[in-house]
Amino acid sequence: MACAAERTAADRCPGTLVLHRAQDGWLARVRIPGGRVAADQLMALSGAASIGNGPVELTSRANLQLRGFGAGAGADLAAIVGEAGLLPSPVHDRARNVIASPVAGRHPSARGDTDAVVESIDRGVCADPALAELPGRFLFAVDDGSGTALDRSADVVLICREDGNYSLALAGQATADAFHPADAATVAVAAAAAFLAERSERGVDAWRIAELEQGAAAIARRIATAIAGPLDGSSGHRLAPGRLEQRDGRVALTGLAPLGRLEGPDLARLAEVADEVRVGTGRTVTVLDVDPTAVTVIEAELASLGLVVQPGSGWVGLSACAGLGRCPQARIDVRSAAMARARSRRPGAAAEHWAACERRCGERADQPIAVAALRDGVAVRRGESESVASTVADAIAVLEG
Repeated sequence: MACAAERTAADRCPGTLVLHRAQDGWLARVRIPGGRVAADQLMALSGAASIGNGPVELTSRANLQLRGFGAGAGADLAAIVGEAGLLPSPVHDRARNVIASPVAGRHPSARGDTDAVVESIDRGVCADPALAELPGRFLFAVDDGSGTALDRSADVVLICREDGNYSLALAGQATADAFHPADAATVAVAAAAAFLAERSERGVDAWRIAELEQGAAAIARRIATAIAGPLDGSSGHRLAPGRLEQRDGRVALTGLAPLGRLEGPDLARLAEVADEVRVGTGRTVTVLDVDPTAVTVIEAELASLGLVVQPGSGWVGLSACAGLGRCPQARIDVRSAAMARARSRRPGAAAEHWAACERRCGERADQPIAVAALRDGVAVRRGESESVASTVADAIAVLEG
């Protein structure tokens, strides 16, 4: 990760009001704190997607991206999103980055419902004009104790404990105190404000707490706590596609969108399946509180939308950048390559990302397997080992060997 002193460009994370120019038109990213989307909002987003070229992408932060807008479509898009209640504070559009456990306390390992905490963080951010300056990459994570939202790289992490209180971590560093659920969101928002104050005092343009030297300790001091050490080494896990029996005996059904892509009409059809769905960081969609007698029917409806509902699918853990037709830098059709790769990946395979050029967009810092197109060949990196194949087919053969 680049340190603050190395920042040479402005934060260009897109939003609903600040769009990004892609090869297939302008791109919008709609923030969905906690991944919660009601049926009427799905219908609105389906309509918004029709103004563009149709695709809807689920991001690794459980937000939604709409693509292919013309230069003059911004006002219509903002009006649709705003009327749907997805733009409560226009000036905070890009600051509302909050991920949470998709099943929000219903997981067998969960210790508490996180919805109220997520809502309080979002309200707290939007209520503070200064927090509109948060970089688009600054991230809150709220985990219900199941580990399904335990993102160690998040700037501010709240983790529900066995006693129902919340532990706080900053940029992967655990703090010494625990906080009552009613206070946890206040502390998280205060940490974000402390980050802005700290970087202002230092005169740097850091986007993340980890980019500040001893940043976690500095933020902890500003909110009257202290660093206790690295966050527990156990890493979180994303919710797998398929069925999960909830703590109350009902079922949560999760479908994985291959490469995180749906079409606009799919959102409208999804709105007919449930009153609300949860978008997850694994590019999944979850329907909660399903009666066991209705599981088979709803599962079939999710599958009819192209969502993967088998936990052992080769699509699990497989991702790719935008690729040809959407990015002028792309050298190969990574989406077609990923489709071929999905057919041969085994259940439980390590997470794998394909990038169409050496910029490696979308690749995580801790990516177990990474493939990237170079000027002369295709780089395949597994852990610390890297080799270069001549073609995409050869790269797939290397991964299968």
